[in-house]
Amino acid sequence: MKNRVFIFLLVGFLVLTMAGCQSQIKQEKGSNEQARIIKKTKANKNISIIGSYRDDADGAAIAFNSDHTGRYVYADPKNSDTDDQLTWKKTGKNTYIIRLNDSDVSSVLTAKLTGSTLVISGDGDWNTETFNKTKNKLNLDDFLSNRKVGNSTSSKANGDVKNSKSTNSIPGDEGLFDMPNELRGTWYLANESDGSVSKLIIDKNTITGEGFVEKLHKMSKNFDFTSYVQEHPSYQDMTKDWARVVVLSENGESKINVRGWLQGAGAGEYYNLATEHGQKVLVIGGGAEAWVDGIGWKNKTDAEKYAKEKFSDLHYREDISLENNDDSDSATTNDEN
Repeated sequence: MKNRVFIFLLVGFLVLTMAGCQSQIKQEKGSNEQARIIKKTKANKNISIIGSYRDDADGAAIAFNSDHTGRYVYADPKNSDTDDQLTWKKTGKNTYIIRLNDSDVSSVLTAKLTGSTLVISGDGDWNTETFNKTKNKLNLDDFLSNRKVGNSTSSKANGDVKNSKSTNSIPGDEGLFDMPNELRGTWYLANESDGSVSKLIIDKNTITGEGFVEKLHKMSKNFDFTSYVQEHPSYQDMTKDWARVVVLSENGESKINVRGWLQGAGAGEYYNLATEHGQKVLVIGGGAEAWVDGIGWKNKTDAEKYAKEKFSDLHYREDISLENNDDSDSATTNDEN
């Protein structure tokens, strides 16, 4: 009798133990499966473009709706404001195309969303803009109204850069500089040493290269930015992507001189056109005499083909040593005579 009771208890214990193990296995399996689902969901999650964005430097704002419509506004400090409806479409991971209902903008715009930063660029006269996403929905009508107030009130009265959201109310700024039409477009520059080609895009108010974007502005003639930035440290952040531009004339030839907005020493870069091999090329110069630093071609093939060629009608740094040698030879000849 005792043996039967012992066997019965043993069998019951084994049954309960097996049931517990199976339950634990199911829980572990379920937990692992849930973890995989969560991980997969996070990996496949893309940033949504839906929401509002603002570009305080340029005075523009844009909103995207879930039904692939939206609105773009720009507070023009001199002319009437821009207020356009739009449609948008996703073309890749965090990349989009935008179509404005505006007769002046015939081509589509391209947009790239990285985190909360949205960069919109286009062809022709479109100025590349960088927007930041707002936490709350932005009222675009209020945005335009506030910008107009900001445009009419100079920040110089209180010297507070943080309250100066409009480009033409920032101390020293006289507005955007418009690049001449003949310089605009996509240019291909070849590296003379290894033949590699880089792309440079000149828009109406921006120059975009590999790893940089410069927003082109005009600086007030007598503005002392060195002293001002010492008293207003935030000024440097407000103008960090800006460049100051002036037009220089030398021997009847115009050159566009571009320097960093707060650049002190250095001549910056010079842009002008020349004709080589029967076509217009972009000449980029630097240094005290605007020596040639690079030649931009309209297509990549020509950039690679003529990468190592020197043109007799252009001024290179090597010409300095040649001129010095010529002077030395002349001096020697005169001494001998």
